[in-house]
Amino acid sequence: MERQAEEFKTALVAAIASYGLDPLSEDQIGRLVKHYSMIVRWNRRINLTRITAPEEAARLHYAESIYGGRFMRDVRTLLDVGSGAGFPAVPLAVTLTSCRVTALEANQKKSLFLGEVKDALTLDNLSVARGRFEEFDWSGFDLITSRALDRAEIVWPGALERLKERQRLLLYSSPDLVSKLEDGLPAALRIETHPLPLTDNRVIAILSVKTIKGSQ
Repeated sequence: MERQAEEFKTALVAAIASYGLDPLSEDQIGRLVKHYSMIVRWNRRINLTRITAPEEAARLHYAESIYGGRFMRDVRTLLDVGSGAGFPAVPLAVTLTSCRVTALEANQKKSLFLGEVKDALTLDNLSVARGRFEEFDWSGFDLITSRALDRAEIVWPGALERLKERQRLLLYSSPDLVSKLEDGLPAALRIETHPLPLTDNRVIAILSVKTIKGSQ
């Protein structure tokens, strides 16, 4: 396990650089290595993720999650929906220290895992909530984000109707999901997309209420 953790640490530093991101501090790297080690250990008992190989996990889970932080620098409260093993919630909580991150997970065992992660990594800006998004009050969050939500095509169109001014929805998504959301997008909303590095089938989609000229 120690060797795998060292391989992950090396891969993480390389993945962060390949995404054009600022280098992480030793403290940040240490916390993310601990998170990765916990995933590998817990994954033997519960299905957290199929991606555990050091290089793949560093790039597809961690660097991708942290890359989304480029579009969150003004965010103070963030809700991560369907957080699962903690993506993007945990890497974002580690790297966006001024942001209060809430990881929402409906599965009891996964939410228990996230609670253990919060304690092990001593992340004071991370909270864990157990429940379904459809039943959760997210009206007070600046940003709602998600990477791998079940039934996304069904859940998000309904949620978009409730999106408030100054709130944003940020999805780590496939172009196919973006197209489906665009087809039924309410007239009051706008959508912008940004390609994720090193892939042609993943994008960041940001949905928000259109700004009316002259409004504050």
